[in-house]
Amino acid sequence: MTVCDTARPLWLTPLADPRNEAILSAAFDVFEEKGLHGATMLEIATAAKVSKETLYARFDSKEGLFYALLAWGSQKASVDLDILTEEVDHDPVQALENYAVGCLGKMMQAESIEAYRIVVSEARRMPDVARVFDEFTCQAATKMLDRVVDALHAKNVAHVSDREAFAEAFIGLLRGNLHHGVLLGIAPHPGEAEVAAYARRAMKMLLAAFAAPPSPARGFGD
Repeated sequence: MTVCDTARPLWLTPLADPRNEAILSAAFDVFEEKGLHGATMLEIATAAKVSKETLYARFDSKEGLFYALLAWGSQKASVDLDILTEEVDHDPVQALENYAVGCLGKMMQAESIEAYRIVVSEARRMPDVARVFDEFTCQAATKMLDRVVDALHAKNVAHVSDREAFAEAFIGLLRGNLHHGVLLGIAPHPGEAEVAAYARRAMKMLLAAFAAPPSPARGFGD
């Protein structure tokens, strides 16, 4: 049974064209079963209950289908960035933690884990697929993290001289062993509470690593 025959995951935004949604849902199932390299457009068309002509009229290739899948999955952010942006200036530490909880929750979704596996398996053969996946995941966080860093500096909570290193540490600490274990299939998918606790602990470690230096002691008569 394909994804298009089941309820859409709550986190996934409905598409304006239900035919495209059916095709992308079917493509995900076929990619999951056969891999991106092993899947054929005929198998995807059959699973989506459309003709090959209809499929090619909407998506020019398997790679195009996969890119559209990544874009579809990225349309629905796990956190409300508008609300979070308002929170950044008031309490950047809380905003960073909330953002991390949302990001990790999205990364730990079963569909996200499977997409990650597909990309890794095809990365050597199709490097452009890996590049696009990186743009939709790791690089997508850069703009929000820049806002957080600015606010952390303004409140003297952190000192980030290398923003690229901060972003790398954010992703590395956030994924950690939790994501690694689920990705390898040696650990069960965690619940929301475990994801939130893991993300908040990771951000405490991140802020400790980039803590602002203490203010110089004022001497007598200063």
